[in-house]
Amino acid sequence: MRVIPGLLFFLLMSPSIASAQSFLLQGSAGPTVVDTGYSLAGGFGFSPTSHLTVQFDVERTFLSSRLRSDGRGGFTGFRGGTLTLGSAQLMVTPLRRDRVGPYGFAGFAAGVSRPNVNESFPDPVTNDVRAVFFGGGIHVPVKERVSIFADGRMMVGSEAGELLAVAPIRAGIAWRF
Repeated sequence: MRVIPGLLFFLLMSPSIASAQSFLLQGSAGPTVVDTGYSLAGGFGFSPTSHLTVQFDVERTFLSSRLRSDGRGGFTGFRGGTLTLGSAQLMVTPLRRDRVGPYGFAGFAAGVSRPNVNESFPDPVTNDVRAVFFGGGIHVPVKERVSIFADGRMMVGSEAGELLAVAPIRAGIAWRF
């Protein structure tokens, strides 16, 4: 149990590592893939080294409802809805942050889902959501502490005992300080 505080103290006080430390604020938005919708996210992070960032986000994803004819006189429907999630992720940047480069991330999210209410789905519902996700992207430095980025992610989880999958593609801006 005492190893973790000792390791954190070492990471924060080591001169070569401390020079690479930074905090991050970012915001992003973009469409979802497969299901029509959009995703917005904002968050903050801490980088103990120049290649590793621990990040916390709040994200909101909206998926549109749809009805389709099944070709036999019936219809199939997708209710859609809004996901509001808090997420934690670990981001790895293999190249230096001051250059254009790729990054990868993985994490978990938890929050609520509010399925759409319309004439086909008249009952309002709120469900708990738990999910894991992974993805990757590219960041482009604009100034010394400002960069733009674009990424894609695949989120898979559980909502009211059913499988949930969402794939947003987002672009945004990040400020390190």
